[in-house]
Amino acid sequence: MKRDWSVRVLLLAMAVMLVAFAWQQEGWKTPPAMSHSAEGRAECLMCHKAGAMEPVPDAPASHAEFSNDICVMCHAPDAAVQTTAPPAISHSLEGRDDCMMCHKAGAMEPVPDAPAGHEGIDTKWCTLCHVAA
Repeated sequence: MKRDWSVRVLLLAMAVMLVAFAWQQEGWKTPPAMSHSAEGRAECLMCHKAGAMEPVPDAPASHAEFSNDICVMCHAPDAAVQTTAPPAISHSLEGRDDCMMCHKAGAMEPVPDAPAGHEGIDTKWCTLCHVAA
């Protein structure tokens, strides 16, 4: 009986790893990492605004509302998204546009809490990294 349980756990772990690997390979694209230090360069759009500096890549139009905090969260060389695919959203987003309603620390017991590093981030940015399954 004990062996049967351990085989099931092993198979489940392998399935989760396989799904995560496939998702990372096909669904998640690592954003380009900054090739320079951010020290003394607090305003990303000073250089990355469309047409600001010829050799510098422009920020995409889809990033127009992003704050510098969001830029660093994705593009800093040591940002978590540079090495790890964010978990997929396991539910529909219909009628669930306020992620912190359920994912705030202690809000709902079986629901995972948003990491402390996500504190203060507007929920409209959640789907930048987390894709609905």
